[in-house]
Amino acid sequence: MKSFITKPLSQATQISKLMASTWLATTLLASQAMAATPHIDAVENALRDLAPGSEGKVWQRTSGNDIAGYGPYKSNWLLQTPDCWGDAQCQQASGVQTLADTIYRDIAAATQWVDITTLVTYPDGIFQKAIVDGISEALKSHPDLTIRIMGGTPPGMGNFSSPVTESAAAYVSRLKSDLGAQYNDANIIVAGVETSWLYSWNHSKIIAVDSRTSIVGGHNLWEGAYGDVANPISDVSMRLIGPAAESAHAFADLLWDFACTWSSGIVNDTFYVDIERTPAMGNACPKTHSTFSNASAGSATVMALGGLGFGMDVPGGDSGGLSKANDSSAACSWLFKDYYNNDKSYTVANPEEEGLRTLIRSAQSSVFISQQDLIAPCVAPIANAYYDARLFDVLADKLLQGVKVQIVTSTPGAKQSALAPYSNMKEMSEITDVLVRKVKSRGNLSSSNAKAKICQNLQLAPLRIASGVGTWSNGNSIGNHAKVIAVDEAAFYVGSKNLYPATLQDFGYIVEDVDAAKTFYEDYQAPMWFNSQSAAVVDYNQGICNL
Repeated sequence: MKSFITKPLSQATQISKLMASTWLATTLLASQAMAATPHIDAVENALRDLAPGSEGKVWQRTSGNDIAGYGPYKSNWLLQTPDCWGDAQCQQASGVQTLADTIYRDIAAATQWVDITTLVTYPDGIFQKAIVDGISEALKSHPDLTIRIMGGTPPGMGNFSSPVTESAAAYVSRLKSDLGAQYNDANIIVAGVETSWLYSWNHSKIIAVDSRTSIVGGHNLWEGAYGDVANPISDVSMRLIGPAAESAHAFADLLWDFACTWSSGIVNDTFYVDIERTPAMGNACPKTHSTFSNASAGSATVMALGGLGFGMDVPGGDSGGLSKANDSSAACSWLFKDYYNNDKSYTVANPEEEGLRTLIRSAQSSVFISQQDLIAPCVAPIANAYYDARLFDVLADKLLQGVKVQIVTSTPGAKQSALAPYSNMKEMSEITDVLVRKVKSRGNLSSSNAKAKICQNLQLAPLRIASGVGTWSNGNSIGNHAKVIAVDEAAFYVGSKNLYPATLQDFGYIVEDVDAAKTFYEDYQAPMWFNSQSAAVVDYNQGICNL
């Protein structure tokens, strides 16, 4: 990898000046509070009640983190693609190269341990080159380096290769070709894992190195989705240095414990765990990483937040849990149980869901959500919930309280190709229909008053990279794959967890830090809404309210 990260001045710089007064007020208040972390405090308290046994493994609070990337720009930790706000053709998009360079540099600096988790298919194109070049560079000085690569395998996408998937053996064969002479002596293990047939597989996206650095977010490592293509997908990951990187390794350990435990037998080999190793690994299957670092690198407080989907052992057990959501409209079919909304043990195994709802619940002035969808595809028995009933309860409460809520999703029908959809919804009204019903019920309002309350406080739009441009040059609608939440312009989440029901293994970070939150707002939230508002379905600023 020869490219070095550079970032031209973006449209966000101009937008941030226009919106500076809003940010200034928030910053002044935040500077007075200094180290106060009310949003992460709220999440921590909620998780201590819900899932105390999984602290330190599925979720963990750390301080002393540095939210930082490479290069001269403070925003280089914010790894967004395509990163071409205001340019309808994305002719100068730098995001995918910045992400690949960051991956390469982190892995190249490895001395002991690298964890990579992703969704099958395995890394390709620019991402595979970044990983292989990084491994090759690291091995020159540290031949004992261990690399674990975990791929989540949806039904029918593991244990064999096809035009749309790849087995662990096929990926290891690619690694052998790419690494050349270094392959035989390298300690690399690759696994494709499905933890519960039809229901659950890894969906986290982690690159953690030596318990020192980590890259976490929404990006699958597929050049075809994010590279120099006609319709690149919008997505967000982030990088940090510090103790929170150890949290990422600890989450990967849980995935590898499952893989190593369930890797034998014809049934397991066929349906659940597909493992391949380089010759140097022999039969070893490392369930736990061997690097531990709690060295302070900065001043940011971070909450690592994960979920185990179905099929995995839950640290501390899965007793207790949240009461049923009791929203029959959220279920996809009466034939199959809506575990997402109505199963107590599921809520304990997946504390990230309540953690993210609590983050939103903690908002006092504003909520920002950037997601593919808030609505799931109803494909029973694989997907048995239409939406997160508790999430919509929280959003309704925020709207009733007068908190401003801003939501950007994929354009309904967005796709990368016929086999790669990036939207579940047919209409944006699928979101507002649920909100109207929830606000009406929870506020004990008439339909007209409920709609008025929403019109006063909601901004909702499908994603636009450039104002007024609804499709790419090839005619495809614009897709959003980000999994992002921000509250009060003070704390934000970047990870792999969708806010629509999806019972998978996921992981992300909540960051509460003044400088990082300012960068997030100026370089991502502000330009996203500046361009997307042209397609708003609801926008209190423009007086648009299509309910």
